[in-house]
Amino acid sequence: MPHPPRAIEKIRVLELASVLAGPLAGTALAERGAHVTKVECPPHGDVTRSWKMPNESLESPTSAYYEAANGDKEIAWQDLRTAEGRAWLEEALSSHDVVLENFKASDLERFGLIPQDLAHRHPHLVHVRLVGFPSAPDRLAYDVVVQAETGFMHMNGPAEAPPARMPVALMDVLASQQILSAVYEGLLERAAGQRGIFAEVSLEASGLSALANQATNWLINGADVTRNGSAHPNIAPYGDLLRCADGWLVLAVGNDRQFAGLCDVLESVELLEDRRFQTNALRVRYRLDLIPLLSEKANVWDKVALETALRSAGAPAGVVRRLPEVFAHGTAGDQHTLTNSSGQKRVSTVAYRIDFLAKP
Repeated sequence: MPHPPRAIEKIRVLELASVLAGPLAGTALAERGAHVTKVECPPHGDVTRSWKMPNESLESPTSAYYEAANGDKEIAWQDLRTAEGRAWLEEALSSHDVVLENFKASDLERFGLIPQDLAHRHPHLVHVRLVGFPSAPDRLAYDVVVQAETGFMHMNGPAEAPPARMPVALMDVLASQQILSAVYEGLLERAAGQRGIFAEVSLEASGLSALANQATNWLINGADVTRNGSAHPNIAPYGDLLRCADGWLVLAVGNDRQFAGLCDVLESVELLEDRRFQTNALRVRYRLDLIPLLSEKANVWDKVALETALRSAGAPAGVVRRLPEVFAHGTAGDQHTLTNSSGQKRVSTVAYRIDFLAKP
């Protein structure tokens, strides 16, 4: 049976954004069927084309970083600083449904993208703008800066080390999801008759929104976060690492029943009688006493065998895998990759699927 048309197959997206958050959102829309035109300024294009690892070809027109954020798009080479480029842009705006941009505030007038003016000229558009810090619209907001200023770096890393950057541009990834939400909501509003739709997404707010329970630990309890590696501040042993014979295993034990299963597998049932470990609250308090006792028993196990045994005992855990293991043939990582038109592989930006389970 042929697949029914996807809801956004007729949607045309003009991507004026660069670097990561906007392009990731554009790529996700393209994966769901939208026609996405990415505008790049000649001769160099998106700056991420030059963000190369030491072993990457200097002659290649793209980088692995660029390929990660850009797939299934039509590339339009246009210098919007010229009269010809601005004329091209004005015509393109009339024929697209969505425009994504992250220009500096001081450039909006030059490119004809001041939200109110754009809405007056092209009321059909869903205009989504990405900024770094709403209170400082012209401030450059690279991911690591936002990680620092929204608390993520302060929380990340082991206690004895300085603050650390998350190893992916997490603020951009989070903002890309906010952009997608704004696009879809804007399209729904347009279908309901609204016009001149404008949404502003910020990296700063995207980071703040993702603080979740860490934020409420402070807002409700006045408890600032101290760096403690991967350990969870409210649950133990959760996020705690066990060194196995061939690598690391992380525990995700969230209740007493799961803790009993862990102790049974590690032949440490005496810990169940220890007053320090009889409830989660006590295990959090005495975490530094508990983890060495568990590690003693784990270091004779292979990591996959221990995870399998713990799973059977109802004690959640995960094997700490390197990227070659994550993307090995036949794994979930392998199945979640796509190939760009350039022939380069990347991870799929969309992590859901939709089935149509009833007749229209």
